Amino acid sequence: MKIQAVVACIFLLASCSVKEVRDSCPCLLLFDFSECGGAVPSDADLLVTSEEGVVWEDAVDLDVHTRYSVYVPKTDLHLRVWSGDGGLATVRGLDIPLGQDCPEIYMHDADVVATGEMLTDTVRMRKNHCVMHIKTEGGGDFPFDMKVNGNVSGYDHAGNPVEGKFECTPERDGDDFKVVLPRQTDDRLMLSVEGDGVASKTFALGQYLSAGGYDWSAPDLDDVSVTIDYALTEVRVLVNGWESVYAYDVIM
Repeated sequence: MKIQAVVACIFLLASCSVKEVRDSCPCLLLFDFSECGGAVPSDADLLVTSEEGVVWEDAVDLDVHTRYSVYVPKTDLHLRVWSGDGGLATVRGLDIPLGQDCPEIYMHDADVVATGEMLTDTVRMRKNHCVMHIKTEGGGDFPFDMKVNGNVSGYDHAGNPVEGKFECTPERDGDDFKVVLPRQTDDRLMLSVEGDGVASKTFALGQYLSAGGYDWSAPDLDDVSVTIDYALTEVRVLVNGWESVYAYDVIM
């Protein structure tokens, strides 16, 4: 066994000798997870791709691994580490099925060029979802049905929002409601309320958030709070401690 090990080492050194061209030798890619915050779910999907296709993929437990290494070819690479995707992610990216809200997903994406013997990528997981808490005034059960509509239906393989139909019903969250939104690319997000003999009313949430200073381009998306009165005549939007009040306006 010792003789075989020595022979193997000799062949390895010969194949990647400093006297020869080393382009064919792999690069050691090191993922550094030390800067991932505690809010990030521990389950993460790791994917390395090149123009030729998938180079490496694995599931990583961030509670166990502070570092992860893999040998990759010396070429242009795209690195992806996504966490909290709810099992919806594919090689193409993340598709949000119609009728569901966005998973509470954190993402790290990077384009790198592997040219040396070793390359380190510091993983910084970004919060790519917005939790919207919808509160209702008046006490008791809210006698209406709500629906949220938007124009982003997922993310591509590089973590960019993909335009498409988004529609879901906010879920009960204690006495209030909750819906998780993907990163938006415009202000066309709508909230419709109907039922109990009341004609459907639509609130321009995207415009309200924009007017309140919400930044959909921020690296980490903030959560927001929305309050609807029972008369359905106004909506109060709370963004980063600043509250704005909007009277009901018919949206055609």
